[in-house]
Amino acid sequence: MPALFSPVTDPASWNYATVDGVTIPDGLRYAGYAVRGVRATRTAAGPVQLPATGVLREVADSAGKIFVEVQVIPFPIRHVANVFPGGLPTFYLVFDDATGLTFADGDADLGGTTLRTATAVTILAMRQDRMLLDPALWAAQLASAITLGGGDASQWQPFADAVAAATATGDTAPVLLYDHTGTPLASGSVDIVLGAEGTLSASLAPEDAGDLQRTVARLHAANPAAMPISTLWGGGRTSFVLRPVADAIGDIQLVRLDDGAVAATELTLTPALRSAAFTNLADWFAEQRVQLSDGDNLARFFRGNRVTPLVNGPALFDDFFVRLRDAQGPDGGMHLATGWQMFPQSKLTKRVLGDDPLAILPLNVVTPLLGPDNIALTLEQAAKLIGDAGGASRFLNCKFIQFEDPRAVTVAELVAVSLVVEFIIILNALGVSAVRTDWVGGFVLFAAAVGASIYTQKVIDANGDPIEPNKQAVDVMSAITQTLSTFAPYPARVEDNVPPPSLSDFPFDAIFTATRHVGLYHQKFAIVKVGAEHFGYCGGIDFNPNRLDDANHLARGPYHDVHARIEGNAVHDLALTFDQRWQRDGGGEAPAFEVPAIDDALAPGGDIVQIARTYYAPAIGAEDRALHFAPNGDRTLFDTMRSAILQAREFIYIEDQYFTPPPEYREALIGKVTRREIRQLIITIPRITDQLFGDTVRQAFISDLFTADAGAGIVRIGYPRRRFTSTDNEIRASSGKMLLGGDLAAGGGELSLIFLTPAARIPALPFWVAVEGELIYVYDESSATIVQEGTKAFLCERGDPTAIVAGGSSPSGAFPRAHKQGAPATAVDLTDIYVHAKMMIVDDVFVSIGSANLNNRGLFYDGEVNCFTIPDALRTSSRNPALMLRRQLWAEMLDLPAEMVAPLLGDPLAAGRLFDRSPFVGNRYTRIDARPPRLLLGYTSGDGAIADFFQALGFTILAVNYPTLFAEIVDPRSRTGSQP
Repeated sequence: MPALFSPVTDPASWNYATVDGVTIPDGLRYAGYAVRGVRATRTAAGPVQLPATGVLREVADSAGKIFVEVQVIPFPIRHVANVFPGGLPTFYLVFDDATGLTFADGDADLGGTTLRTATAVTILAMRQDRMLLDPALWAAQLASAITLGGGDASQWQPFADAVAAATATGDTAPVLLYDHTGTPLASGSVDIVLGAEGTLSASLAPEDAGDLQRTVARLHAANPAAMPISTLWGGGRTSFVLRPVADAIGDIQLVRLDDGAVAATELTLTPALRSAAFTNLADWFAEQRVQLSDGDNLARFFRGNRVTPLVNGPALFDDFFVRLRDAQGPDGGMHLATGWQMFPQSKLTKRVLGDDPLAILPLNVVTPLLGPDNIALTLEQAAKLIGDAGGASRFLNCKFIQFEDPRAVTVAELVAVSLVVEFIIILNALGVSAVRTDWVGGFVLFAAAVGASIYTQKVIDANGDPIEPNKQAVDVMSAITQTLSTFAPYPARVEDNVPPPSLSDFPFDAIFTATRHVGLYHQKFAIVKVGAEHFGYCGGIDFNPNRLDDANHLARGPYHDVHARIEGNAVHDLALTFDQRWQRDGGGEAPAFEVPAIDDALAPGGDIVQIARTYYAPAIGAEDRALHFAPNGDRTLFDTMRSAILQAREFIYIEDQYFTPPPEYREALIGKVTRREIRQLIITIPRITDQLFGDTVRQAFISDLFTADAGAGIVRIGYPRRRFTSTDNEIRASSGKMLLGGDLAAGGGELSLIFLTPAARIPALPFWVAVEGELIYVYDESSATIVQEGTKAFLCERGDPTAIVAGGSSPSGAFPRAHKQGAPATAVDLTDIYVHAKMMIVDDVFVSIGSANLNNRGLFYDGEVNCFTIPDALRTSSRNPALMLRRQLWAEMLDLPAEMVAPLLGDPLAAGRLFDRSPFVGNRYTRIDARPPRLLLGYTSGDGAIADFFQALGFTILAVNYPTLFAEIVDPRSRTGSQP
C-alpha cells in the first residue's frame, strides 16, 4: 500500500498556484498558524482524496471556508513515518463549501479514499516541527522520505512533480527565507552577492511573506537604480550568494532547508536549492563579560562541537567512567570540580540488582571487584588506575564552612551555617530521607544541633573541618599517586552583597556572628584527557550516590537531573575555567594537564556552543577579594539565558531546583507570556523546595506567571511524582497496614482528625493513607484524647485540600466519605521525584545545561558554569541536542515508553497538552497547586518546621525577619547583577 496519495486524482490535470497566509482556524491542531499552501483548480470537478490514512475533523473559518484536517495515523506506515523530515505531517484540505462531506469528527478513513469532488481545493501541510515550508519543498521532501523508508511513492510523486513544475520553476521561482522556527521572515536585511554583477542590498517587508523574489521585484519597481534586477533568476542566472546583514561578521548561522547544507555568514542558493533559515547567533549568545587584557578569555561561541545530553546520574556516571578507563595512560588525566559534596569511595558504576549505592568501598574492598573491562567502580579507584598508568588527576572541592573568628562560634551558629549551605540536602545524601518531611525534619535538624554540642570545640579549633562535607574527598583522594585534591573556598563575603548588609543588625548580630562567607563554587564540571583528545562534562549532577536513579525512578529517594558531554573546541573553555581556579587554589602545584589548544580543524560535530559562567563582583574598595580571572565578576551566564528567553517564538521548557529568580529574569519571562510572544511555557520544579524560606518567594513568582497567562493556557507549572507504591517495608511486611481507631465522618478540609492503630505499623510522617479507597494526607500528630489503647491521633487533610489531581480550573482531591472504626487503612507512598536539574530548552533549537539555579546565587553570586548550545542546522539538524533532550525529558515526565517518543512528542506544542493528563492514567507530571501544604522549608504563620527549629534555638526574632535572612544569607546577589 502506498504511504501517501496525491490529494487530487490525476494531478497533471489540475492547475496550481501558491497562496500565502492561509490561517488555520480554532478547533484544529495547528490553529492560528498562517500557512503557505497550494491552490489546485480545474474546470470540471475532480475527486479530492485523503493524502493518507488518518483521523478527520472539519471546521469552518470566519469566511466560511471549510477546513478538513487529516491527522495521519503512523502505524500503517511506521517505517516511512520514522524518516519524515520534521516529523509526521498533518494535512488540510480547504474547500469553498461543505458539499459532499459526510464524515463525522473523529472518523478515520484510508488514504486514497475520495473525500468529495471539487473544482478547487487549497492543500496545506504542517509538520510536527511546525516549520512553514513552501508546498513544493514539503511535497518533494515527503516523496524522498517515502523512498528512503522503503515505501511506495508512486501515488505521491506525480503530485509533488506537478506542484514543483507549476510553482517553483522559471525566473520567478520563490526564494524563501525563514527564522530559526521556520517562520517566513517579515523584516531584516540581506545582501545578494551576484559575483561580477556586484552586491545588492535588500530589506524584507511583511507583504513579501519571506519570499526574496517579491522583495527584489518590489524594490526594483520602486527604485530601479538601487535594485537593477527584477528577478533573481533572470538572464540565465543559476546561483547567487545570500549574505544576511549582521552586527558582526561571522555571527549568522544559515541552513539550506532543501538539502540541509549549513554555513556561517553566507550561503549559495540556486533554482533547485532556494530555501534558507538563519539566525543571528549574537542575539542568542551574549558577549563574554570578562575580557582580560593579559589572559586567555572565553569565546563568545565555538562551532563544530558535539553535545550529548545525559539524563540522570547513571547515564552520566556510566559515560564518565568509560572515559576515565580510556584515560588510563601516561598521557591521560582528569580534572573535576565538585559543586557540592563528593563521595570518593561510593560505587557509582556497574550497578546490578541488590547493589547498595550508599555502600562505602575503600580500595582494599573495591580492587578485587574490578572487572575485565577495567572500568572503575569509585572515583578513588578511577584516580588510582589513572595514576598507576602514569596519568594524573586534580580535584577542586567545594568548601562549605569558613569562620572568620572560630572563637566566637556557638552551637546555634554552627547548625545555622549548616542549614544555609543546605544541610538538609547533605543529610539526605547520607540517607536521612526524613528531613524532607515536616516536624520530623525539624526534629532531625534539632537533634543535629544537640549532637553538634558534643564536638563543638573540636569544630571551632579546626575551623569547621570535622563537619566539612568534603573533608573525605580531600583526604582520601590526596593519598593517591599522581592525584591532588584540595578545598576551594569561595572568597565572597557578605560585605559584597548588594545592598551590603549591616553587620550590627539581624541576622549578623543574632545568628551569623562569626560567619561572613556564604558563597560557594557551585560549578559541576570535568575534563577528561584521553591521549590527544579532551572530553568535557558540564551540568547539574553531583558525584553523589543518591544521584543513582534512572528514568524509572525506583530509588528510595527518586532523583532527576541533567548533564552533558561536550566534544570539540568548547572543551577549551571548560578546561580554562578549571585551570584558572587551580591557579588560585591548587597550592602552586601543576594541573594534571594543560588547557587544550584551540584547533581550527577540530570539528567532531555540528553544535555551536558557548561556555558561560557566574562569578561574584567584590564590593567597591574591596578589590583584594577579587578573582583574578573575573575581577569585576561575570554575568555572561545570565545575559545569554535572558537573550534566549527574548528570542523564544514558540515555547520555553524549564527545569529548576529553586525557581526563585531575580527581577530581571522574572520580567523577561513574564513579559513573554503577557505579550503572547510564546505559545507555551512549561516549568518542572520540585514539589518541596529545600531553599530556606524559598517556598514563599517561589509561590509569588508562580502566581505572577499565572496572572500573566490570564487563562490563555500558555503556562504549565508542576512537579513529577512517581507511581503509587507501598510504603517502605524494611522493618516488617505489615508496615503501613492499619485500621481506623475511631469513626471518620464524611466531612473534609484542613485540621481533620484521624485515629490509626496499631501504632507499630504507622509509618513516618507525613504519609498518605487509603481508607476504603479514599486517599487522605496525614501530616502531623495530634494531642487529641486517645479513646483506644495502641491508637494514635493525627491531623490530616481530606477532600479538595489533598489536591492530588489537577483538573479543570482547580485541583481536586478524593471525595470524602464516612468510615467506621475498624475500617482498613493502608499507607500509600506518593513519593515526589526530586528535580535537581538546571536546564532550559527554547523552540527546540537552544538548550542550556549547567549548574546555575534560577536564583540570585546562580545568576549573580556563586561560582557557576553552563553550557549553551544551538545546532548548526537549527531545527532541521538530524542530531539536534535540544530536540533529543526535550523528547527524553518529556517521556520521563509523562511516563511514556521510549519507542513512542518520536511520534507522540515530535510536536512540542501538541505534546505539551499531555502534561495535563491525570496521574491516575500514568502521568508523572502533577500541577504545582496539586500538592499538600505544610512544607518543611515554608514559613507561613509559624507553620514551617524550620521556623520552629530556629525559634527553639532562641531566634524568636526570625518570625518577623525571615525575608532579611533570605535576601542576605540564603539568596544574596553581588554587584555582578548590577552591571549594565
